This record gives sequence, structure tokens and C-alpha cells, in this order.
Amino acid sequence: MRPLPSAVVENVTIVVRIALGAIFLISCAGKIADPGAFAAIVTNYQLLPPPLVSATAVLFPWVEAVCGLALVFGRLEKGAALLVTLMMIVFTGLILYNGYRGLNIACGCFSLAANAPSNIAVNTLRNLLILAAGAWILFFSRRQRLTSVG
Repeated sequence: MRPLPSAVVENVTIVVRIALGAIFLISCAGKIADPGAFAAIVTNYQLLPPPLVSATAVLFPWVEAVCGLALVFGRLEKGAALLVTLMMIVFTGLILYNGYRGLNIACGCFSLAANAPSNIAVNTLRNLLILAAGAWILFFSRRQRLTSVG
């Protein structure tokens, strides 16, 4: 089996990068607009003390927004892809852990309905696909590093 031509890999990487960035921008929009609703979802996970719930609900969507913007505009995309990949590992672990604990809670990914039932298998599969997209960017993005001239 022959490797894909570099132009194909580069074009796929651009599409994956922009799509992944758009996913995170869409995901963060409602959370930024209504941190109280997002805090209710974070509370349902039953993992953080109240002061950390509020901080997470306010700060985390902005991390998603920065990552999304970096990916869409192709700036610092490897760092953004690393953060996205790490977030997806944590989120997938949290979904599986809550399933193990018998908690069927809304994940808070694209909806702020805290009482909405969740499908652990669908959420896990979606997270793994997003994780794969982040890993693709990490391994196949060929952005040149800035170097000093001197």
C-alpha cells in the first residue's frame, strides 16, 4: 500500500482542522451565552465542589472558543489540537465513568438542557471521532515553526 500524496494529506488536514474548529465554536456558543445553564450540567457530573463548578462553567467555554478560533484560522493549530485531544480524552473518560456510576446525564456538548437524557454510546463515539480529528491535526499538520533569524 502506497502512502497518500502529501497534497492530499495537506488538503484533508485543512478540512479536518476547519471542521474541528467549527465544532468547538458551535459547542461553546451556548455555554458562553448562558454560563448558569452550563453550570447546572457541570453540577450534574457530581465531581467538582461548587466554587469549581462556577469557575469551570465560566472559563471552560472560552478555552473551547480559543481552540476553535485557532483551528479555523490556522494559528497555533498544533497547540489547539493538543488541547482538544486532551479534552476529548477527559470527556470520554467522564462519560464512561458516569455510565459506570449509573448516571445518565446530559453531556453539555451542544445543548444546555441539563435534564436531557444522554446516550453514552453515541456520546463516546462522537468524542472518539473528535479525538481522532485532533490527533490527525497533531500528526499531519505541516505548519512551519517560527524561527529566529540571526
